Amino acid sequence: MNPKDILTNPTFCPMPWTGSMYNFDGKVKNCIRSVESLPIGNLCNDKIQDIVLGQENVNRQTNIVNRTPVASCQTCYDLERGKTNFDIVSDRIFYIKELKKIPTSTYTPGNFDLKTIDVRWSNLCNFACVYCGPEFSSKWTSELNVIRNTPTEEQLENFKQYIFDHVSELKHVYLAGGEPLLMKQNLELLELLLKVNPNVNLRINTNLSNVDTKVFETACKFQNVHWTISVETLNDEYEYIRYGGNWFDFMNNLTTISQLDHKITFNMLHFLLNYLSVFECVDWFRSLGFHPNSFVIGALLNPNYLNIRHLPKTTLKQVEQELQRRINQNPGYLLEDSYRNMLHYINTPADKDLQNSFEQLAKLDQRRNLDSKKIFTSLYKEHYHGKTI
Repeated sequence: MNPKDILTNPTFCPMPWTGSMYNFDGKVKNCIRSVESLPIGNLCNDKIQDIVLGQENVNRQTNIVNRTPVASCQTCYDLERGKTNFDIVSDRIFYIKELKKIPTSTYTPGNFDLKTIDVRWSNLCNFACVYCGPEFSSKWTSELNVIRNTPTEEQLENFKQYIFDHVSELKHVYLAGGEPLLMKQNLELLELLLKVNPNVNLRINTNLSNVDTKVFETACKFQNVHWTISVETLNDEYEYIRYGGNWFDFMNNLTTISQLDHKITFNMLHFLLNYLSVFECVDWFRSLGFHPNSFVIGALLNPNYLNIRHLPKTTLKQVEQELQRRINQNPGYLLEDSYRNMLHYINTPADKDLQNSFEQLAKLDQRRNLDSKKIFTSLYKEHYHGKTI
């Protein structure tokens, strides 16, 4: 492929040649956006070296070279529909920019040259956010008392050694979780990076609940750090949605990292519980001086009972009007692209079952000794309750 192919091929993404995303259950994907049910392999079954050079990954590379859409990449394609500029929230565009200096000769089917990683060593997390689950949260695992299959110590050690052997060649490192600031493996990785690759681009997706860790202390020694902070509403709603979190602590920690010379982005989800308050959250952070390019907002797809499209048509119309009002203000950058994606999503037809949403929230409240009705009062207005119109 040549540079023109990269810019004009709507299916091109560097990740099948350069990236590896690992989750603690053994699943390996090209990136976090890849469709969950379509991994390229699993460490429980194969070594990472065989997975990235395996037939499934080569098939994806071949499809891309032939300009054939890749099924696992549909999320990015959806985010890019009808757009021609590069102010787009898709990971495909992000990694094209991030890896623009990679030789184009790399992009031949059968090649693999690890340049970016997204490694979730475990599901260790001190939060149990309402939309999360055992796959990404140990607190959820404890709450539901579930056991998940994971690679053996030997399999995980082989994977870890593979990553560490390539540390000096990495261009981009993405740490997420779970909560990455709590994982001891991330401390090992960062200490090694400081020695052999201190100029790497480091992106950390954190709930920002605890900055009193060795991982945080070590991350602060890097120059090229991009903090991606998970948050989508304020105060009591924040503490219900991000169960285990404390709004006061969050704001104190945000003040701490705001004093660093690092990039900050707010990673937000739009769903049933924050259908309007997400806008208050954006306005709050904008009032603190954060730029429109500091916001990436997407529709929550799972769990289904929290999907915003269960709301009555009249309520969704209210959300639509608010989104259109904000788009008309031309904020530009990733914020405006997010608004346009949110607007498209709520206008996409879907089956409604708001009654089930309330039933599932009641179960969650009972397990956690909470009362969502007192917090999300507009959602529980009597004329909404149980309607599926």
